[in-house]
Amino acid sequence: MRTDVGASGVRGHGSHVAAALCLAFLGAPALIACGGGGGGHHGVVTRITCGGVTAPGQDQVEFACPANSVSPIAVRVVIGPTSSMDVYGIKFDVVFDPAVLTFDSPAMDGSFLNKDGNPTVLQAATQPNDPGRLVVAVTRQGAVGGVGASAAQTTVVTLPFAAVAAGTTSLVFENGAAVDSGLAPIAAIQFGASVSVTFQ
Repeated sequence: MRTDVGASGVRGHGSHVAAALCLAFLGAPALIACGGGGGGHHGVVTRITCGGVTAPGQDQVEFACPANSVSPIAVRVVIGPTSSMDVYGIKFDVVFDPAVLTFDSPAMDGSFLNKDGNPTVLQAATQPNDPGRLVVAVTRQGAVGGVGASAAQTTVVTLPFAAVAAGTTSLVFENGAAVDSGLAPIAAIQFGASVSVTFQ
């Protein structure tokens, strides 16, 4: 289930709980990151190639994208098997060159954090003063435990990106973290290498 957080909070029952979790999870930038959507610009239709994809290993979060696509390209963020069975939320920034690439909202929830049917809150947005940084956070809702993964690759979230102009840019993880149901960091979960995206 995908639930948007907007200016009026999370739609449906439990909006105060979800807003509090978002604030607690993101910290000081939450007032910005929990505020609104991102992107929406569709750019030009062009051929896109993605390189440098690595299959995620144990406790590893990686980018996954098709080798060839048209704009927009669906970039998945995937996680490998986890040593923790209590993953409650994952957050990270994706840094890229906004002269080449733009986030084409909305983001789409994956099958990892809601694998047991429990709803999640997903937020992905760029800010007007930093269009080359996409801030992403997805958490489970309510007083429930976290989840884990035994599969080789499970999708956390899918992020569409559209072409702005011909060129190459990297997608780079920054500020990545995973937390358990007590909102304590899970040190074992690490974020992997960048991928390159080329528009021709």
